[in-house]
Amino acid sequence: MKRIFSFVTGVFTGGLLIYGAMNYHILRAQDGFHVIPKVHAQLAATYADIRGFGIADWASHAEIAAALVNSNRKELLDGAIDDTLEKGIDRLLQGRSR
Repeated sequence: MKRIFSFVTGVFTGGLLIYGAMNYHILRAQDGFHVIPKVHAQLAATYADIRGFGIADWASHAEIAAALVNSNRKELLDGAIDDTLEKGIDRLLQGRSR
C-alpha cells in the first residue's frame, strides 16, 4: 500500500509541476521573483533572469514581453528600456568628451 501511495503522490506532484511549467513564466527581476501567466501554454521560456535584459534581449524573448504586457506588469519591461537608454547616452557622452 505504501508503494501505491508514493506512486500516486509522485504522479500528482509531477502533474502539478508540468502544469505550472506550461502555464507560467518564472522571472527573476531586480526586485525578486515574479510568476507571470504565459500567453500560450508551452514548455519554452519557463524561467528567465531578466535583470540584465536589454532591447535586443526583449526582441529575442517576445513571448515573455507579451506575457508581461498582458498581465499589466510593464514596469518590468521599463527598467530594461531605461537601463539601455542610460547606457547609450553614457556612451554617446563619453565619445564626445574625447
